Amino acid sequence: MYKLMLSDLDETLLIDHHVPDFNIKAIKKARQKGLKFIPATGRAYNMILDVLKEIGTYEQSGEYSICFNGGLIVENKNSRVLNFKGLSFEQTDILFKKAKDYEVCVLVFTMNMCYIYNANNEEIERKIAQKAPFTIMDNYSIDHLKNEQIAKILYQKNDISYLKMIERDLNNIIEEKVAVSYSSNRYLEFNALGVNKGYGLKWLANYLGINIKETIAIGDNYNDVEMIKAANLGTCVISAADDIKANAQYVTKLDYYQGAVKEVIEKFVLEEK
Repeated sequence: MYKLMLSDLDETLLIDHHVPDFNIKAIKKARQKGLKFIPATGRAYNMILDVLKEIGTYEQSGEYSICFNGGLIVENKNSRVLNFKGLSFEQTDILFKKAKDYEVCVLVFTMNMCYIYNANNEEIERKIAQKAPFTIMDNYSIDHLKNEQIAKILYQKNDISYLKMIERDLNNIIEEKVAVSYSSNRYLEFNALGVNKGYGLKWLANYLGINIKETIAIGDNYNDVEMIKAANLGTCVISAADDIKANAQYVTKLDYYQGAVKEVIEKFVLEEK
């Protein structure tokens, strides 16, 4: 029996930033069978509170969330931080300054705030919809963050090929120094070295004393790959790119807006025919 399931949020669990009823009902049934259902997201913890309320784990002891792509693991009761692994200020500042060479919006996440540089209207509207606490910065500097816990830095552009070109350009300063991933077909993300959702899954399973053979993960994007590979049953939403699907043992028949998460829960947790 599976005891722990991690799910990505955007383009996996959510529709328009909310959990649809069909997923809520499936999650409730699975939790009644003893499954721990864990959101695993690139978002900050304070951006997913409505999601936790919708799935019934908000402010619950013994319920958990994985945020910042595995960089932050929280017990939901009293927002208790169990593990945080962030970027150093020096690493962040190098990447922040290099971003000036490219046509990107830059987002720097601390534990509780998102600082946006070269902001565009679409990104601002997205952060409002996600209920993210954010500050639009006019002065291109992160000196005010020297004593803050920095979770990650993102480059945003709605052009994945352009972002991949940037990754190649930066190879000398990022290789073996930071973790790199992509999400939502718009972000190039930099986390602390070793941080990814797979790291988060392994850390939480170990903390809870759950065997990795009792774990499931579902996702759709490049920042989900390590989680899909780490879980005993790695599953992927049908709309994912082929090179992401290649890492999964099971690819859903339904897309995320049709009930991909519900499909995996019913088939492998509830074992409904």
